[in-house]
Amino acid sequence: MSGPPAAGDDRAARVGGPGVLLCPGMGEGAATWDRLVPLLTAAGCRVRRLDRPDDGRVPTLTAELGRVDAAVAGLDRPVLVAHSAAALPAEAYARRHPGRLAGLVLVDPSLVDPGGAARWGWWSAWSAGAAAALAPVLAGGLDRSGLARRCGPWAWRRAVRRMSVRPPDPASAVPWGSGAVLVGALTQWLAHPAVAAELLALRAVTPAPVLPVRVLTALGDVATPAGRAAWRAGHARLAASFPAGRQEVFRDARHLVHADQPAVVAAAVAAVRRDSGS
Repeated sequence: MSGPPAAGDDRAARVGGPGVLLCPGMGEGAATWDRLVPLLTAAGCRVRRLDRPDDGRVPTLTAELGRVDAAVAGLDRPVLVAHSAAALPAEAYARRHPGRLAGLVLVDPSLVDPGGAARWGWWSAWSAGAAAALAPVLAGGLDRSGLARRCGPWAWRRAVRRMSVRPPDPASAVPWGSGAVLVGALTQWLAHPAVAAELLALRAVTPAPVLPVRVLTALGDVATPAGRAAWRAGHARLAASFPAGRQEVFRDARHLVHADQPAVVAAAVAAVRRDSGS
């Protein structure tokens, strides 16, 4: 989750090909797209990847929009591919600047709970700000105590085993042994309800973009029938909120769809590009 705000292009032979910007979810970095990028470049796409910022600032919708705007510069009407929590700023960018995009692919996106955002938005902003302000102290304590080194990679491996059918990559676990990485992930998590509240406010004053949108729903790691029904229905409502939105349901896919089944995401990108006429 560390690194520059935007990675360089993963260039295909046709450098001027259709653009794709890949936006990672909470706690993820640019490497989360490693299995998808070759499929997109083989199809002639010009691919860029966002990484999670490590500047210590609290994530806000405004800041995320700025990062997306900087990353799409020079790409001709790219498709935004956003995983999980990154779906919120991707939707916001499409609402603000629909003419700059060809469409959206939302990969098992996070859902916005209006009641939760209203109740917890203020607390979320305050607590995330406190975590960011105390980040050096918290990270130092985790490192000096050894808790970051002992618990961070273990927690990351456990999460990946739940969200993916692929075994955790040992090298990818290493950064999670850092207190700074753990506190950064905590800050993202705390800030999420406040970002959701910002998106709700934006939805109230902007129309849904008339762009092709694919919502990819993964049900394979949802534990109960009721949970699967709720997750599927929530994604159906999200897809229906866009004039050209469509939902695709994958019963056996887990949350890290792009890592487990990258061809599914590549096909969605191609479909959005085709539907956009570009």
